[in-house]
Amino acid sequence: MNHLGSNHFGSLARALSVLWMSLFALALAACSTPTPEDVVRDFYKAVAGNRIDEAIGYFSLTDVKENDMAAAKGKLQMIAGELSSRIATNDGLDSVTTTVVEQTDETARVKVELKFKNGKTLDESHDLVKDSGKWKIELGGTRARK
Repeated sequence: MNHLGSNHFGSLARALSVLWMSLFALALAACSTPTPEDVVRDFYKAVAGNRIDEAIGYFSLTDVKENDMAAAKGKLQMIAGELSSRIATNDGLDSVTTTVVEQTDETARVKVELKFKNGKTLDESHDLVKDSGKWKIELGGTRARK
């Protein structure tokens, strides 16, 4: 009987250990902050999926005055909508390749290559800033490169 009881306890301890390790891994993943590359990539995926409000959320609006906020969001909706249409016109987005060109604790510049499903590509560059501890695309910090 002792042998059975200790074997049951060992199985329970192993199960609890696996559970705690799984919870710890999930907690670490939830705490990880997206990198500048992640933010730019996720922005384009949101635009390609026509999730315009989500795409706008990747921009820093901290420098926008309260009375200019509606106009700024309207402009971002228009830009994201036009980009979404451009992606659709090129048969969709095949891939997004990002590279950090410069980065400090508070700013970053990311090069991005969009590859469309029709084979065409578009190269752009984005400036990002830390906004409340999270990377955001700087308003006016997007440049098409030729």
